[in-house]
Amino acid sequence: MVRTFLIQVSVILIISSLGAATVATSRPGPHDLDDDAPQAAIKAAGRPRAYNSRSVDIENRTIDEIYNAAMKEQGTLRVSWGGDVQASKNDIMEAFTARFPNIKVNITLDVSKYLDSSADLAYNSTKGKDNGVDVTVLQSVQNFPRWKSQGRLLPYKVAPWNDIQPEFVDPDGAYTGLYIFTLGDTVYNSTITNNATLPKTYLDCLLPEWKHRIVLTYPNDDDAVLFLFKGITEKYGFDYLQQLQQQNVSWVRGTATPSILIAGTGAAAYLPNVAQNAGMISFASSSAFTSGIAVQLSNDAYMSWPQTGAIFATTKMPESSRLFLSFLMDDQWQEIVSQGRFATRRKYDGEHIMQQKGHEPTRYVKFMSDRQKVEEFRFQIEKVLGTAQGIDPVELW
Repeated sequence: MVRTFLIQVSVILIISSLGAATVATSRPGPHDLDDDAPQAAIKAAGRPRAYNSRSVDIENRTIDEIYNAAMKEQGTLRVSWGGDVQASKNDIMEAFTARFPNIKVNITLDVSKYLDSSADLAYNSTKGKDNGVDVTVLQSVQNFPRWKSQGRLLPYKVAPWNDIQPEFVDPDGAYTGLYIFTLGDTVYNSTITNNATLPKTYLDCLLPEWKHRIVLTYPNDDDAVLFLFKGITEKYGFDYLQQLQQQNVSWVRGTATPSILIAGTGAAAYLPNVAQNAGMISFASSSAFTSGIAVQLSNDAYMSWPQTGAIFATTKMPESSRLFLSFLMDDQWQEIVSQGRFATRRKYDGEHIMQQKGHEPTRYVKFMSDRQKVEEFRFQIEKVLGTAQGIDPVELW
């Protein structure tokens, strides 16, 4: 089904790029490094910048003053940007360069579980002299306390620091929750599916009318989706997953993929059964970077997390790095990404994420920090679904 169609899309994309030289590279997996390797590098090279007993001061310069300081630096700002769809990178790149045209920036888009490993590999291979990038923005929040304890992060408190809810920041300024993502809302194509017929709960997805009409991201391939299923199975029992499988769900890679397929936009518009895809729904997909779809907010369990950013202490572009984080927390970008719903900044947290009934926004962070339990649940899921199959969404979309 959808898996076959994704392969067809890849063929289309390959044909369209004939004549361009390509170099095959393998990306480091999340477990390619021994856990002790970064610590060994620290011992060999010394802590790059240890934390002082007191926190750094809050930024008191305007963003234009930071820009002026950043323009004096020589080089290109390197940013790793966690995501699985090119539109995510393109949006921030266009917005940042439009406002700060004299800052050279290179943004590497990939799923967070590969980007954090790449930083560890770079740090290890250079004996602590480089983390591969200057700024990192990731979903894999469990890395930031570890990197802080290893002295690898440059503390920075953006100007609106006191407007950020304290649950989403490190008190010393080592890392900052930049914006809130959620999963669990129902994504659908309103030109095909009437919202009055949509499932109200996850149990409704087991009704006969939704057989062959659900497309979901593999939970064993994405920790945020994994945590969503943690909540679902805690509420309805692990047998729910077995019952869901009887609905002939189309499992895909990438949280944006279901939304793109349902919308039928971009490369998905060339699929032979685009109309059938448009009639599908998903509760495990991000709609943030897809047009042409509608979203029904969840009446059931859902999850949220703070996409988190930090500056590596090895940066040779400290002012440009501060400018990038400042822009992400500035009114211009916050208004765009919050869309009046949830935000780490109180000013843009229209629906008050910390006050949602029955929802604990920091629970994902706690979940991610216990890697043994994460991997145990992942393999329980994988026993039912099998290993994630399909094309890398970063290459596809």
